[in-house]
Amino acid sequence: MSNTTDQIAADVETNSNAVVYAVVEETTGAVVNIVLWDGIEEWSPAEGLVAIKSDEAQIGWTYAAGQFSPPPVPKLSPEEILARNTLTRDSLLAIATLAISPLQDAVDLDDATAGETALLKKWKQYRVAVNRMDLTLENVPWPDAPA
Repeated sequence: MSNTTDQIAADVETNSNAVVYAVVEETTGAVVNIVLWDGIEEWSPAEGLVAIKSDEAQIGWTYAAGQFSPPPVPKLSPEEILARNTLTRDSLLAIATLAISPLQDAVDLDDATAGETALLKKWKQYRVAVNRMDLTLENVPWPDAPA
């Protein structure tokens, strides 16, 4: 919820006569404003706009067939998908490397427990799996980190 939405909700609580309206363009159905009407002073939207009672609509949403809808999520370009997935991969690899390092030290020093050795293998398998993910996919099925 935005700060404006939070403020409107707080104002509604303090004024029991208050009503929240979405101001909608008649031709496009676009929500262009949110109004908190106190129910006392006369108010009506400007020409070409209609006021529809709503506690959920937000600026940028649309109104059609009696329903408010949020704007569609913009489609990412292949370059944006690759960049986002590269950042995620690099972050996951860094986490894996941080987990692997002390476990590998224990193994190298012949001081690892059986549990540490098994966990080291799981983290290395995870790191390999993360590195093999297809970064061009919109929704990469990232593997789960070892517990």
